[in-house]
Amino acid sequence: MFRNLNNNLISNQAARYHHGFEDDDNLTVQVSDANSLLGTHLLEGDWEDALDYLDTPEGERDASAKNDPLGLFNVGNNKLTVPKSKNGALFASLYVRAPFPLIQKICGISKDAEICDLMYTLSVIPHEEQHRLEEIQQRKIPYRSRSWTNDEYNLILNLFLKKCIKGNDADRSASLLLERCPSWIIPSAFVLTPLAMAAYNPDVPSPILQILCMLEPKAIGMDCKLFTVSTIPLIVAAASPVPSVAHPIDFRDDVKRNRWDKVKLLMNKDYWFEQYAVKSISVNEVIGSALPSPPTIALEQVKVACDEAMKRKEWELVRELLKQFDSMTGEELLALGPFQTALAQHDRKVSTKLRKQEQKRSRDEWLHRNIGLVMYPVDTLVDLFYAVIPQKHDDSLVSPMS
Repeated sequence: MFRNLNNNLISNQAARYHHGFEDDDNLTVQVSDANSLLGTHLLEGDWEDALDYLDTPEGERDASAKNDPLGLFNVGNNKLTVPKSKNGALFASLYVRAPFPLIQKICGISKDAEICDLMYTLSVIPHEEQHRLEEIQQRKIPYRSRSWTNDEYNLILNLFLKKCIKGNDADRSASLLLERCPSWIIPSAFVLTPLAMAAYNPDVPSPILQILCMLEPKAIGMDCKLFTVSTIPLIVAAASPVPSVAHPIDFRDDVKRNRWDKVKLLMNKDYWFEQYAVKSISVNEVIGSALPSPPTIALEQVKVACDEAMKRKEWELVRELLKQFDSMTGEELLALGPFQTALAQHDRKVSTKLRKQEQKRSRDEWLHRNIGLVMYPVDTLVDLFYAVIPQKHDDSLVSPMS
């Protein structure tokens, strides 16, 4: 049985955003559902047999056909949210997390493979899938038996980038980078471009985000939405989740470093726009070559980022920016003084609010303990008050980053 792959992107956001997308364990795809020999090989995990089969005329026809090789859209699989247009071999190979050589070969044979098939990989977080696989080893086959390694995932993302650069319809590929990702990849509560998805996904390496900045710098300034909160890619990158404590601390630290590298890339948005807004990018410039190093973050960029974060009440990002750039010279630190003052005022307000909440909690406990039933009508009135008068919520997305 294979899990419903829709909406893998966000599954462990910190604080109040425990937003695990519906990952339906009850959706099954049996080997008997396969509509082709290639589909059977994919479902059974016979990767070498699949590679050999693609060398035959029949295999090439299967790789090019739109015959729903896995039987995803057979009667009975109506829980699937993937559109029926995703009925080709390339998407099928991505769906079962096939090894990179197999995906690459299918991509080479299927000349009309859609860029959205590969865009889908931006929603996959391999380290989380591997963690789930380790927890479900007792499940019966057929079940997804593998996740992509870091190297595989990076190579697959590079296939997506190549498709963006030299697709059959280059203009269409470029415009897709300015559109929100399709709703079958992310839910309607999210409005994210491919660049914003790459910024948020903790397993997408920062060089992949840099290439997207070079390919379509206009996407850096585009408004987006995360958990229904309107925001910008800079905030999305800072809000990227860190693996749970179940993962090794070294791995968690690497993810934090990758996240901060992404934040700095997006702080350099003016550089990307000036250098690449009207410049055509070749495959050789960005794939397999050393990427150009963006300029060192300057005071003005820190001020702009702090200002953007303050406007959106993303105080944890303000805190991290001031911490990361505290080695600036005296005059530069003075220029950041207003942000430090604003952060200190915010912290005092939060501290006061928490203290009042604790005092109220202690008082309520005393009243319940000493007055008993007299408190119940009061509780009812309080509940009604909160139901009638909308309460203010903190819509910040960024959790403590250090």
